[in-house]
Amino acid sequence: MTSSAFKLRSAPSAAALLAGALGSGYAFVVAQLSSLMRPQRETPAEAVMRLRVLADHYAPRQPSFAADLRAAADRAEVDAMR
Repeated sequence: MTSSAFKLRSAPSAAALLAGALGSGYAFVVAQLSSLMRPQRETPAEAVMRLRVLADHYAPRQPSFAADLRAAADRAEVDAMR
């Protein structure tokens, strides 16, 4: 047999272990920060309020679109009360 068939695995060096630990720590910190920065889900009341604010914004220029937004807000409000 050749000498390449008997290659021994060397133990990981201290630098490799440190790099692995730092990489894992960095991944953990990034995951925690991304979960904090993720927007929270809107409550039904907040969604209704947002639709009404948008309706007020569009009312002067696009009254039919504003009416549609108000109707959607009314439907959402009724659905939220069920």
